[in-house]
Formats: sequence, structure tokens, C-alpha cells
Amino acid sequence: MLQPEILTKELAIPAFFRLAFRPFFLLPAVLCVIAVLAWVAILNGALIWQGHIAVTNWHGHEMVFGFATTVVIGFLLTAAQTWTGIRSINGWGLALLIVLWLVARIAFVSNNSLLLIAGIFAELAWWLISIAYLAYMLIKSNSRNNLIFIPLLLMLSILDAVILIESLMSNVPLVSHLSYVAVLLITTVITILGGRVIPFFTSRALNLPAIVARPRIERTLITLIVATIICFFSSYWLAYPPLLAALFTLTGLGQLLRISHWRTKATLKVPLLWSLHFAYLAMGIGYIALGISYISNSVSFSSAIHIITLGTIGSMILAMMSRVSLGHTARALQNNKWVSLSFALLIGAALIRFIFSLFHWHSLGYLYSGLGWALAFSIFIVYYGPILLKSRTDGRSG
Repeated sequence: MLQPEILTKELAIPAFFRLAFRPFFLLPAVLCVIAVLAWVAILNGALIWQGHIAVTNWHGHEMVFGFATTVVIGFLLTAAQTWTGIRSINGWGLALLIVLWLVARIAFVSNNSLLLIAGIFAELAWWLISIAYLAYMLIKSNSRNNLIFIPLLLMLSILDAVILIESLMSNVPLVSHLSYVAVLLITTVITILGGRVIPFFTSRALNLPAIVARPRIERTLITLIVATIICFFSSYWLAYPPLLAALFTLTGLGQLLRISHWRTKATLKVPLLWSLHFAYLAMGIGYIALGISYISNSVSFSSAIHIITLGTIGSMILAMMSRVSLGHTARALQNNKWVSLSFALLIGAALIRFIFSLFHWHSLGYLYSGLGWALAFSIFIVYYGPILLKSRTDGRSG
């Protein structure tokens, strides 16, 4: 419990700047709606792209780094305060991170080389401060169980830097490949966090016995994910489709085996739970689809990876943002028909993007899945935006 004088000082900080989840949930949600609608408009000829970075690379970069990893950082900097008992970045420090993030987003749609370079420096400074602060909290508190996130974030930041530099040099194929590597690294973060929170949330909310991890499956799955990412990364220079097909398929099966005892059926009446289960389930299916893409022309790599980007990353982020926005502002974890609709829209977007590609209805698939995504996150913005801008209901800081 904070001393009265400390609490008064904390409450003097505008609510939006008290914890990282507030800006780094709301701002990426706004970005992902604008970016997807712009992408759909460009694909349909309604908008002309004039940025220096190739539009396909801009789309991939902003959805992976401007959106997904930003939310991950927002979540980790918030969760770390609970894990460690150390006050997370807030106030002017958090405001600086927001400014750096905004500068980068604006710069990456520009065709001015100097502004682009400034954007790259802003992006890397954002990474440096975020990772350094998280590392400080975890190391000072000796939170060894969570130190795994530091090397994962460092790898993502290095990938981001290389992608931006290669984008300046218009190396479109390499940038696309490295963006896919980043997507797979994010699934590693989801595997770690999902394995902790989904069983815990499920058993606690439904008053069920604790769901215990199975060590042999856990170790095998991590080994498979690491091997898959390494082999996929190197496949840009050395191609071995049969091995990649096997690794992706085995990893997907491992994910499905892992979730098989998480009591998914019991969650079907609780949107804040089944959305998490669906997101994890989509990861297993997505990995298997990626494996199939290496041995069959019926499934493209692009359509398979979008099962993961929409169905897993998008759905997991939407579900976690919804839970955290309520829980960390001292509001009840209550179901809401509009929030449930947002989950359904995102599931529909993932299914449309994949199924339409099987029938070669690519343009319609891009359009309808993009609109579904935009609607889903627009609902989040409308429903949760006011919550993220307001103080906690219990009068505490955060």
C-alpha cells in the first residue's frame, strides 16, 4: 500500500501515462485499424502509396512491429510491475516512449530519406529504453523465470533494425522473409505467456482444478519451435522444403497436444476465455498449414502465415488487451456483447483470409478480412478507449 503522499504524487500523473498498457494498447489499436484500411484501399486502387519503403514491406512492418510487438512491450512493462513489485516506467519516461513510437510511425510513411533515418533512430531508441527498463526490473528483483523475455525482445529489436535498413535499400524479398521470422518469434512469446496464463485463467475463472503443465511436452515443444525458427531463418539462403514441412507440422501438432488438456470446451460460454483458447488453437493449425505449404500448392505460405497473424497474434492481443484493460483499471471481468462481437469478427477475418485463398478469391479475401479486422479493433477502441484514459475505479495508482 502506497503512503498517502506517494499516492497523491502518483495520482497527479495523467491516467494515460501511469502504466505502459494504457498508451501501448490504445495507440497500436488505432494504428492497426488505420494501417489495415489503408492497405485494403491501396490493394483496391482507392489510395496511392507514396512512401519510400515498399508498401508490402510497410504493411508487414507496421503490423508486426508498430502493432504486435508494441502491445507485447506494453503488456510486459505492466506485468513486470506485478511480477517484481518495482514501479514500472510512467510519467515523463512513458511519455518519451510514446513520442518515439509516434515519430517512427509518421516517418515510415514518408518518402523523405532524412525523416526515415530519424524514424529508424526513434524506433531503436524506443526498443532500447523499453528493453533496458524491463531488464532493470527483472534483474533487480531476481525474477529469473521471466528473464527469457529479454533475449526474445533483443532478437525482435535486431530484426526490426535490419528490416528497416534493408527497406531503405528496397530489398523487398529479404525484408518479407525477416518479417515472417519476426512473426514466428512472436509465437514463441505467445507460447511462453499462453502456457502460463491460459490454463491459470481457465481454472480460476471456472473453479476447476489447476491445469498442470506436462514437462515432456513443454520441453519438446520449445525444442521444436527453436529448431523451426532457425531452419526457416536460414532457408532464405539454403532451401530444404521437406525438413521445413516436417518441423512446422510437428510444432503445430505439439501446440495442439499442449492445449488438448486445457479444458477448452468448458470455456465456450465465457468470451474472455474462449478467445484465448481459440488464439492458441489457431497457432497449432497455422503451423501445420505452413508445413503443408511446403509440400502442396493448394495452400500458400502467405495464406498459412495469416492464420497465425490474424487468428493467433491478432486474437491473442485482442483478448489479452480486453482482460488487462479491465483488470488493471479495477473493473470486473464481465462479458459484453460488443466485445464478444469483436472476437467473432476477428475469427471470421482469419477464416475468410485463409478459405478465400483456397479458391483463389484473393482480392475479396483481402477486402473482407481487412474490414473484419478493422471492425474488431474499432470496437476495442470505442469500448476500451475511455477506460484506458480514465483512472482506476478503486482510487489506486496504475
